[in-house]
Parts: sequence; C-alpha cells; structure tokens
Amino acid sequence: MGHERLGILPKTKPWIRIVDELTSSDLDEDKIKVVASQTLENVRNRLVKIDEDSGVIASFRFLVTLAVSGQFENPLSFLTASSVDIGTNASPYFIAKALHKYVESNIGSLEYGEIARTAAVDAISIWHNKNSQQLGMFDTDKNSVETWRGTGRGDGFCEISRLFFAKTTERYLNYFLERALSASVKTLDQRESLRKRLTEHVDIASKHAFETAKITQSFAAGWFNKHADRKVPPDDEIRAFLRIAFGKLREELRREEAK
Repeated sequence: MGHERLGILPKTKPWIRIVDELTSSDLDEDKIKVVASQTLENVRNRLVKIDEDSGVIASFRFLVTLAVSGQFENPLSFLTASSVDIGTNASPYFIAKALHKYVESNIGSLEYGEIARTAAVDAISIWHNKNSQQLGMFDTDKNSVETWRGTGRGDGFCEISRLFFAKTTERYLNYFLERALSASVKTLDQRESLRKRLTEHVDIASKHAFETAKITQSFAAGWFNKHADRKVPPDDEIRAFLRIAFGKLREELRREEAK
C-alpha cells in the first residue's frame, strides 16, 4: 500500500530548538534536552494504538466520505446515503456539525475521539479557507458543495489528510510540552511565564507538526486513488491506512529526537 520512505524531511526548526526558543532563559541546556525528549516520547506513545480507536476511525472515515462525494454529480445525495447528513449546505460550519454527530455514535476513547474529531474539523476549515475565497462560513448557497470536489482526487485528498495528521500531532505536542515544562521549573511564576509563552507562540508547534505530517502525504494520495474510487473503503482498509500513516509519524518523531 505504498510503504515508500522519504528519508529525513527538512524542518524549518528542529524540535529541540523550538523548545529552547519557548523556554528562553528559564531552563538550562540539559533540561531543554530532557523536555524535548519527554515530549516527543509521550507523543509517540500516544500514537501507538490510536489507529485502533473507533472515534479516530470514524473521524477519518468522515473525511474520506466527504472526499469521495466529490467524485459524484450529486455529492449531497452520496453523503446522505453514506449517513452524513449536512442538509443542503456544504459550508464548514454545517459539515462540522455533521461530523460531530457522525463521530459521537462511534466514540471509543474520549481522548482519542475528541482529538481526532477536532483535528478533522480543523482540516475541513483550513482546506475550505484555502480553496474557497468566495464562500462565507455560513453560506447557504448549494453551490458551496463544489468547493469540496478538489478533495475527490488523490492530490486534493492528500492535502486534507495531511492537515488531519498535522492537527492531531500538534495537539499532542502542545499538551505534553506544557506538562513537561511545568514539571521542569520550580516556581509558579516560571510556570505561568512558560504557559504564556506557549500560548503566544502556539503557531510554532503547529508549523512543526505540519512539516512532520508531510511524510504521510504521498502515501495518502496513492492510497486514495487505489481504494476510494467512487466508494468509501471498508473500516479494515481505513484502519490499515491509519496504522501505516501514524507509524510514519512516529518514525519521523523518533528521527527528530535523534537530531
């Protein structure tokens, strides 16, 4: 299913330099290395069995279903037949509402499910904003469905898929980074200072996660073209894809720690 290796991918900033920048003078170099290492290890551990969670599978299946609908003359009819009810409005707002309902009935782990669902919503919103300048968030024009046709091809699907994996990784990076930093400082003032810096520079981890998720992109395009031609693949196929994609992310994070 396309186990190609892309080698070590370039990052704008190595993870340890990001941690160094965020901590400023609050931590010495040894502690920075510990915080960076602990964060990456915890994220990798979270991604070990995430592909087995029903909420994660449902969230990604929703994205695949949305993408496949773009291959049909009447995408809304296909979505309705696939248990995705967005009515007649394909704006991100109504798609997000449909996603929430869709995943809610398939929730497994509350943590995994919520992370995946939120990541899928973010992916939908970002992809729509990038690919549609003329439609507003609450646009009621039925033609808004046309915006999503681009996801019905491998090159479009791999973009929205990469966003999903990037946002999943980003949330775990921020969560574990804050925990590791809090455990590494002695005073409440230092903790508050670090927390404020994390909030102010949240885009740094976001960019790093997006760059990390590039390793899934070409694999996603090939998988979609092969398995999602005018149909949504069965759950075992989606699960197999997620297992390989999250495995690629774990390998990339492991290489990042070794730098």
